[in-house]
Amino acid sequence: MRETLKRLGAESIVYGFGQVTGRAVQLLLVPILTRALTRGEYGIGELVAGYSQMALLILVMGMDGALARFFYEQPDREARIRMASSSLVFRLGTSLAATAAIALFAGPLAGQLMSGEAYRKYILLGAAALPFTLLVMFSSDVLRVTFQPWKFIGLNFVQTVCVTGLSLYFVLVVKTGVVGVLYGRLIGDAVAAIIGLVLTRHSIVPRFSRTVLRRMLSYGLPSVPAAFCFGLIAAADRYVLQRTRSIEEVAVYSVALKFFAVVSITISAFQLAYGPFAFARAKEPDAPRLYARVFALYLAGSALGALTLGAFAPELVRFLAPVEYAGAARPALWLGFAAIGLGGYAVASLGIGLALRTPLLAWCSGIGAAVAIAAQLTLTPRFGIEGAGAATFLGYFATAFVTYAIAQRVHPLPYRGLRMLLLLAGALGLGFALQRLVPAGFAGALVKLAGIAAFAAVCFALRIWKDSGSVAGWVAAPSLSEK
Repeated sequence: MRETLKRLGAESIVYGFGQVTGRAVQLLLVPILTRALTRGEYGIGELVAGYSQMALLILVMGMDGALARFFYEQPDREARIRMASSSLVFRLGTSLAATAAIALFAGPLAGQLMSGEAYRKYILLGAAALPFTLLVMFSSDVLRVTFQPWKFIGLNFVQTVCVTGLSLYFVLVVKTGVVGVLYGRLIGDAVAAIIGLVLTRHSIVPRFSRTVLRRMLSYGLPSVPAAFCFGLIAAADRYVLQRTRSIEEVAVYSVALKFFAVVSITISAFQLAYGPFAFARAKEPDAPRLYARVFALYLAGSALGALTLGAFAPELVRFLAPVEYAGAARPALWLGFAAIGLGGYAVASLGIGLALRTPLLAWCSGIGAAVAIAAQLTLTPRFGIEGAGAATFLGYFATAFVTYAIAQRVHPLPYRGLRMLLLLAGALGLGFALQRLVPAGFAGALVKLAGIAAFAAVCFALRIWKDSGSVAGWVAAPSLSEK
């Protein structure tokens, strides 16, 4: 099992390298864009980005999960090519239809989502980029399931360079303002989409199978309500902030969201490697114990990362952005741990996927979305950006908690849930203490480092990577799908 875990770690590092450039650039662009654009312009750009992300979550239609779930069950290479090609045709059709629909109603959408039809052009540019972004995502999915990590890295690197370079060119040289960021995303994703299709050309052919597509949709479509709910959780914070506070607070909060993005670098890398890894080993006798150890290692590692970033958020914000963005440090801690909740949902939902009970995911995410919206409406008007961060955290963790409980019902696995929950609670509490109580300066930095080291020592003392307790003595009980 140790060699298997090493392989997962190596694959996560490789996929992480592919993701880190894009996520790191998001953070590194903050000093440039927060100075080149007004807070109002920066906030508008981030609103469009948030709504585009929500649309992408829905338009994938669960095809990414379906490809990972059924790809390895195909009898031969031709069948796998047919599955990937059918998925491509479907994704192209739905993305083009969605872009046309958004363009048709761009004016009313701008009025509802951005408080004015004058923002129609921003909605149009965001919609135009959707098909290209989805093609890049499709290419990444194919490269993952065919275990071609270096091509995956190359594709992500090209996308990052193109989008970043073009965005800076339009903003700094052409002086187009915030619309330049959207032009950069549109053209950069178009270039990356073409390269992605070239890289995956051996896995796709002009072939389509309704039977294959029906099977994939039977698995993926039940996740669409879940994707919609996750889109609500992701976009509700900025929507409520704009409606109850101001677009300037949206801009400050968007800087805090970069900490969510940075923490999710490792989490996304792990998720990208874990899906194919887990499903490919589902029939091995020690798979449940392997899943339990991976879950514990994931939670401890991500908690350490979120704790570190949250503790040093004030110093990082002062370095990255002008003084008027200083308030971004407080919600940064909430958002870092919110990313852990999002990743925890993905890991815990493995049992639901193995049991082929994906319709349950809609209930899990629906509860999380209800918690997030209620919390946003309660906390954000009163506490501003910190309330928005806390509400986002509550939404993601409610989703993860409910998913864990349901997954353990339909396909039990030997997770050490209570121990992991206490570990996360301790990390979050320590993060608040280090961020709010420790003074700035060199001495304060040493205290923060000591606190982070103490948390790492606790994780080491708990020996979470070992087959101890319930994991060591696990005897698989039949899941509900097997009864």
